[in-house]
Amino acid sequence: MKARNWLFGLLAVAASVACTTLTEELPQQPEAPVAVPPPIIIPPPQIPDVPHADPTPVPPPVPPPVPPPDPGPPPPPAGEQSCGLPPGNGPGTNCPRQSPSFLNAVESALTQLTQEEPGIFDKSEIQGCGTCYKVVDVQRYITRMPKLMEQRGLCAMYDGEELAVKNSNSFNDQYDILTAGMYIRRDMGSYRSTCRPAWF
Repeated sequence: MKARNWLFGLLAVAASVACTTLTEELPQQPEAPVAVPPPIIIPPPQIPDVPHADPTPVPPPVPPPVPPPDPGPPPPPAGEQSCGLPPGNGPGTNCPRQSPSFLNAVESALTQLTQEEPGIFDKSEIQGCGTCYKVVDVQRYITRMPKLMEQRGLCAMYDGEELAVKNSNSFNDQYDILTAGMYIRRDMGSYRSTCRPAWF
């Protein structure tokens, strides 16, 4: 009986094995690649080159201050005019010593010059009178005096030795306003002669 049961058990196992279906997995075919569209690349927008602007504007350089112009000599006093005469035609040889016609104007011009431009003179050196100062800038002295005479409505020029002054072409006076030692010569000592007719 045991042998029979054993036999039946063995048969049952065999039947079970026989009924099992063996399946063999076939090798899988590789899947066809799915077409993927290429990515769309959008280029960055083109920005035109602009010169770099400094956010803080640099102010233009400031030019150095310009000194005020030299005002020059003061204008002629009211009612007086500078010389507007043409040149005289005298020979400059008929010039006797007579009496001065413009001595007061010459004296006031000398006083004005010593006050307005003291640097032309060495006021510590005096010769001949109380205000006959040493002239240290001779060129400025002989250039300014004719201008000061013109402020007084007269014609004047320095001829290299003397100051010639006129208010018409009928005559002119000659004034020696500078000594050989380079001091101011004033008063009647400066008057030298009167030329008829005016030579300048």
